[in-house]
Formats: sequence, structure tokens, C-alpha cells
Amino acid sequence: MRLALQAARIGIWEWDIATGAMDYSARAREICGFPPGGEISIDDVRKVTHPEDLPRTSDMARRALDPVIREKPVFEYRILKAGTGELRWVRAHGEAIFGMDDAGLPAAMRYVGMIWDITDRKGLEYSLEEAQLAQRLAIDAAHMAVWELDIRRDALTTSPELNRLFGFAEDEMPSVEQFRQCYLPGEREKVRQAAMSALELGQSQFEVEFCIQRRDKAARWLLLRAEISKDTDGNYDRVVGVVMDIDDRKQSEEQREILLRELNHRVKNSLSVVLAIASQTFRNALPMNDALDVFRGRVQALAAANDAIVKNDWTGFSIGGLVEQIAAPYRQRDFDPFVLSGEDIALRPTMNVPLALVLHELCTNAAKYGALSVPDGTVAIRWTANDHLLNLTWQEVDGPPAAEGAAGFGTRLLRDLLTREFEAFSLEIQPAGAVCEMTIRM
Repeated sequence: MRLALQAARIGIWEWDIATGAMDYSARAREICGFPPGGEISIDDVRKVTHPEDLPRTSDMARRALDPVIREKPVFEYRILKAGTGELRWVRAHGEAIFGMDDAGLPAAMRYVGMIWDITDRKGLEYSLEEAQLAQRLAIDAAHMAVWELDIRRDALTTSPELNRLFGFAEDEMPSVEQFRQCYLPGEREKVRQAAMSALELGQSQFEVEFCIQRRDKAARWLLLRAEISKDTDGNYDRVVGVVMDIDDRKQSEEQREILLRELNHRVKNSLSVVLAIASQTFRNALPMNDALDVFRGRVQALAAANDAIVKNDWTGFSIGGLVEQIAAPYRQRDFDPFVLSGEDIALRPTMNVPLALVLHELCTNAAKYGALSVPDGTVAIRWTANDHLLNLTWQEVDGPPAAEGAAGFGTRLLRDLLTREFEAFSLEIQPAGAVCEMTIRM
């Protein structure tokens, strides 16, 4: 026993209950910092016990010495070594020996046990706990779910976070097949192919993005990272990995791709519109200064249309805002010739340029020949929405009689170039001015 205790670096102690004297072996003295010689009392032992742990160890000792309870507890507590005050962790285990007291009642006579230093083990435990905490925090922060698949049994060990990602209740125990039913068509094959491709390259780890349909029917993009392991016979036996939600990132990527395609289309379309405007403007028999003014106004309308969509982050534009923007140059401080009515409705981005140019051409014509060319003339712009269609009407009131040639104001630009974007379009020059009606799909 002595050799075994020396090899394990375990100390022996014995407490005489009646006298309070403690008999400590050399190793026990070394652990607690007591000198090699001299007497040790129970009070000395209590002094080296950490003040925060002393109430707990005292209560455990009391229960061990109680002849009715007779517990045999294992103590793990901190000490402050005698002489140095160094903090150490110790583990002690003992058993009380009972006899009869003077009154003939059972009582604890001695308490005998062992003590050993477990500071290094406690340090490893703390390190492991800290690592586990850091890992758990990282997993929670990244919205990751940890899982393990037993290949032989086709059994999946899940976590509450995995259930949440797939739309199951946290306390639910879904089967592997229930998880697989959430894969959208072709996605399970994609995951399997990623694993097989890694194995063919001699790699045990693989990564793949795939899309599922949660139990609530919502589609979500997930990222899977996993490692395939072998048993002692070299056969693949399990897969361990994590899954994280990347739906926001995928949505952003798709939105960027859409915007890039839209931008590419819009640049090409804008150049085509500018060329058409230039052709329509400069081939008419207008003095150069007048032609430049017309051209400049039309290009400014094009710029205003682009401003309207950029302000809405390329997701659509407000028809009310666009109308206000185009009409602003023709309003006067003491008189507003425009009567606007309609809800502020958002239209699809592709409609902003055609509609802005149509409104600009109508304003230009009205300022030259129609209701905006006389002091009391007004223009009513009304729009209503019905069954995903927007009906917009431009009607001039109290304008001068239609002048000869007024029907040629940008008519080709309106009818031949722009109106292909509209569901319906009509333009008439009536005695009081122009009446234009158009239908736009929202």
C-alpha cells in the first residue's frame, strides 16, 4: 500500500475526534504546506482551507461524523498552502470509524482518509470548459447546428439548433428521413456528390451549399461542413459536421446579380434612348439652339427617371414622386397649373425611363402649344390602380386652340420608341389641348 500511495502521490491523514489532533503523512504535509515535523490540529487544517469552501467542507464532515447519516463524501476544494498562501486544488476521501461514547451511544472516534493534489487536472477541466464555452458561443453567434450521422445505422444525432434550422420543434426527435424530406429536388444529390468528390480526392472533409424547404414551407439556404471518419477496420462509419444558415448572404448575392444585370440592361437601354432622342430632335427643322434646348430637356428627364429609381435602391419607384419631379420646372410660385390625384403607387423599375420621358414630352408640348402656354391653363394628371394595372390620364384644360403642327410634338418618340413598354397607350390633340391615356403593368 505504501508503494502504491507513493506512486500515486497520495497523502494519508487521520483525525482524532476527541483531541482534534491530525496525523498527516509526509506527502499529506507536502500537499498542504505543513512542515515535516510538528503537531497539526483540525484548526490548522481549517486555516489552510479556502474561506469560500470551508462552510461546504465543514458541513460534509459533519454529515460524515453523524452516526445516523455516516456519509462517505469525496471532498474537492481549494486550499491556501501554509507558509506560502499558494492556491491549490485538492481531493480528499475518508471514512469515519465509530465506537461508543461514555453514555454508551454510538459516536465517531476517528476519521481516516486520503488526500491528493488535483490542481493540474482542474486546470485542464477549466481549459476544456473555456474551450467548450468559446465553441458554443461561436456556434451560437454563427447560428450553426452540430450534428453526427452514424453511417451504419443511418441514425442522426441532432441538436435544438438543427431542429430550428429545419423548422422542427426544439424538443422534437425527427428521423433522418424527415430531414431528407426537407431537401428541395436535386439538393440531396448535390450534398452526396460533394462528399463523394472529396473521398475520390483522398480528402475526409467537404463543404457544400444547398437549399431546403422548412416545415413551415419557407425555403432557406444552408452551408454544410463535415468530416467523414473511419473505424479501426478502415470502413467509413460516421460523419460529423455543422450546418449554418446562409440565406441572407445568398439573397444578397442573388440581389447583386440581379442589380448587375439590370444595370447592364439599363446602360444599354439608356444609350439607345439617348440616340433615339438625338435622332428625333436634330432631324427636325429646328434652329440649333432650340434643338439643343429640346435635347437637353429630354436628357434631363432621362436623368430624373434614373434619380427616381436610385433613390428607391433599384427596387421600384414612386409614381407620385416621379410626376412631381417632372412637373416641378413648370410650376409657378403664385399658381400651380397641375392638378394631381392618385395614390402613391410603386411601379417596377423598368418603367421609370419610359414614363418619365412621356411625361416630359407632354409637359414640353403643353408649354409650347397647350395649357401650360397660357396663364389660366391647367393640366390634370390622374392615376388609379386596378388588377395589377395602373391607368394614368393626362388631360389639358383651358388651353389655347390646337395650333397647326402641334400634333407633331415628339409624337414619334412617344408612339414609336417608348410606348412599347405600355400595356395600352393613346394620344389625341383636342381643341383644349392634349389628352393622353396609358396603362402600365405594376
